[in-house]
Amino acid sequence: MGAVTYPNASVIDYIGAHFIPVKLNVVDRPEVKTYFYTDWTPTIIVQNEAGRAGRRSEGYLGPRELVAELSIARVKIALNDRDYAKALGLADESLELTKGDGLREPEAYYWRAVADYRASGDGKKLSDGWDVVIAKFPQSDWAKRADI
Repeated sequence: MGAVTYPNASVIDYIGAHFIPVKLNVVDRPEVKTYFYTDWTPTIIVQNEAGRAGRRSEGYLGPRELVAELSIARVKIALNDRDYAKALGLADESLELTKGDGLREPEAYYWRAVADYRASGDGKKLSDGWDVVIAKFPQSDWAKRADI
């Protein structure tokens, strides 16, 4: 990721606008693997301001996939922090950033429905949103999760 993903302009811009990046070398600091419960690199852990992990990704991601992954992380952190209006706005952004990504787009729709429900208290928004996941991505794990 150091040769292709991290130097990419869209990655630099997105991380610079929304995160404080910290890169830890597990060779130089092996205790990091124990502290963060990881034995694989690269591992990306996105935390909220209080240090609570909101999302983790292991393995190589290209520039587009990393930005999509980070956009979902922002939604999840807002949901975990119970800032539902913020989560809803971030979910709309995440839908744009995950468009065409077969792994992340269904998940973005799933969390968008959750954010809409949490922000409104309207259970129909959750079921309608999950119906979209099921209709658009019927073979995805997220459709299976939404099919209650």
